[in-house]
Amino acid sequence: MIVTITPQNFHTELLEASRQKTIAVFFYADQLPECRPMGQQLEQLIGPANPAITLAKVDVADPQLQSLAVQLGLQALPAVVIFKNGQPADALMGPQEPAAVENLLIKYLPTEDETLFAEGQQLLQNGDAGAAYAVLQKAHQIAPQRYEIQVALADACVKSARLEDAQELLNAIPNVYQDSAYQQVKSALDLAQQASDSPEIRALESLLAAEPENKQLQQELAIQYSQAGRKQEALEMLFAILSKDLSFGEARKTYQDILATMGSDPLVSKYRKKLYTLLY
Repeated sequence: MIVTITPQNFHTELLEASRQKTIAVFFYADQLPECRPMGQQLEQLIGPANPAITLAKVDVADPQLQSLAVQLGLQALPAVVIFKNGQPADALMGPQEPAAVENLLIKYLPTEDETLFAEGQQLLQNGDAGAAYAVLQKAHQIAPQRYEIQVALADACVKSARLEDAQELLNAIPNVYQDSAYQQVKSALDLAQQASDSPEIRALESLLAAEPENKQLQQELAIQYSQAGRKQEALEMLFAILSKDLSFGEARKTYQDILATMGSDPLVSKYRKKLYTLLY
């Protein structure tokens, strides 16, 4: 986000806004050409839609804004001052090498794992567990030591019916990090595991154990798995049927119906490709 500071919006766009988000305040004067390179670099680095930092531009040609530069003790232009929680936190004064400006901002920009973590949490809130799983998995790979990311990834696993993966992730979290968020995901996993092992499923599994080549039993069990949220197991079972008989019963339709319910889950692409290998 890029804003222009005026005497009228100074308190809201700078002091109050910096309590919610880091503000990089750029002090410049149009008549000084040495201000332009820093201004252009800041606009390029921060951009109009940065979720972590706002660029606030202050033209000191405005007499009412000159007092702000004086209060901050600015001794040269251009200058960039980092504001956090209503207070200046860092600054560069005078013309700077591009690397110096970039290094200043890097200290206040989120890391890649933080950005992915925030994106994954938003996807979970939006109900897109499949996409959240893909994003949080990347964050976990980058920062495996961050247990809050691991808990969120386990949550995405529960909500996308990857129950074994969720169990493995939760088991690996030390007791000291098993906070309320962990307990909430653990409870959700326990309930999902109970729901995924219904009497109907156990009965069909028993029958199938006695007749392992019975495609009708396989199809019925796949449907039960899908209804219990065990979609990957359902797809594997249906694919086994289709590998032997592409036109058997409702296997192909059920397979495609399950994929249609999985949204942007990364497994969708995998299992569509598997079906295409049989069709073409």
